[in-house]
Amino acid sequence: MGLTGKLIYSVMIVVNARMKTWPLEYVIYTATLPSALTGADVAIFASCFAYISDISTLKNRTLRVTILDICYLSAMPTGVALGSHLFYNAFNKSYADMFTLNASLLALSIVYTLLALKWQTTAKQRSLRELGCCGFFPDFFDKEHVKDSFNVLVKPRPGHRRPFLIILLITMALYTFQRDENQYLFLYTTFKFNWNVDVYSTFKTFKSSAYVIAMLLAVPLMNKGFHWKDTTIIFIGAWAHAIARLFYYFADTGTLFYVGALICSLGPIVGPMIRAMTSKIVPQSERGKVFALLAVCDNAVPFISGVCYSQVYRATLNDDGKGGEGVFLLTIATQLAVFVLILSIHVILGEQSLAVPEVSEKESQLIAGGKDAGSAQANHGDTIVEKTAIAAISANVEERAITYT
Repeated sequence: MGLTGKLIYSVMIVVNARMKTWPLEYVIYTATLPSALTGADVAIFASCFAYISDISTLKNRTLRVTILDICYLSAMPTGVALGSHLFYNAFNKSYADMFTLNASLLALSIVYTLLALKWQTTAKQRSLRELGCCGFFPDFFDKEHVKDSFNVLVKPRPGHRRPFLIILLITMALYTFQRDENQYLFLYTTFKFNWNVDVYSTFKTFKSSAYVIAMLLAVPLMNKGFHWKDTTIIFIGAWAHAIARLFYYFADTGTLFYVGALICSLGPIVGPMIRAMTSKIVPQSERGKVFALLAVCDNAVPFISGVCYSQVYRATLNDDGKGGEGVFLLTIATQLAVFVLILSIHVILGEQSLAVPEVSEKESQLIAGGKDAGSAQANHGDTIVEKTAIAAISANVEERAITYT
């Protein structure tokens, strides 16, 4: 649905670009609103991370989520660079042609999704064939899905997992807070170092390339080579973001700014680690719901962070209209908050495993079949599963399917 919404958006932008007499407001009604109803980016990212978690084992999930995050991070700078070249050199500054290409790529993505990806990653998921044409839209707009998502957040969980889940959602919001710093970074370098657009573009290319290379090398080394915990890797990423901003804040030359960008390249490892931890803290049946909540935290933050960075930037400008270095202090504060929140999980968890032991679909059905259909008995069955999971964790057992008799 998310890809379909993005396709609708791109196609309608092409239509609006061709209709010279249409006012700009038509973009909202014909492109933005229909796309938003499908979930668009929120649905795409939530589904992708839930899918990769469902088809991955506990052992390789962190690495796979990281690779997916690398693709996510590298797509934007690559697309901007390629799009800029095509816009000026190939398409003669035609927005219609640009979005036609975008729509074509989205159509290919939809075809690949239909043909190559699994339609169901668990037996409990309902297929489109089961829903049928008449049942799809009522199911899509069913308010019970919203209730179920929030119930996942508030339902009691043993082993401090409910507060851990809430902490991880808050941590994701605080981590993504720093993305709104980028637009003020350009203004700061313009006044501080007299950089023009070309010089700043070179800096952004270096920064984006360093991000991708660092994630490709650092995460496998830390996770597979050194066998560090996810919390330890997050510590490194959060401090990398904070220390990089100190270089930005005190830099007197462009060289120090590049050093800060190099240190900052370890920062993006925080995102995939948070997602990996979240996937381990809930059973397989709830991963899609918690990833939807994570996607909301990821995409809704700009409503707050944009205002905060704007106010801080304006408050730290001098009389000549220069300065604005206060935005770096705001980023440091949010990343230190990330460190403190993850530190609390690290300390409370100790040497215990964060992961919920996997239960196969067959065993889950046997558990459900041994109980009556009433809600009280179902809740009692869930409690048995969770208590057994904690016992397994306390015994430091290896990941395996737990058999119930």
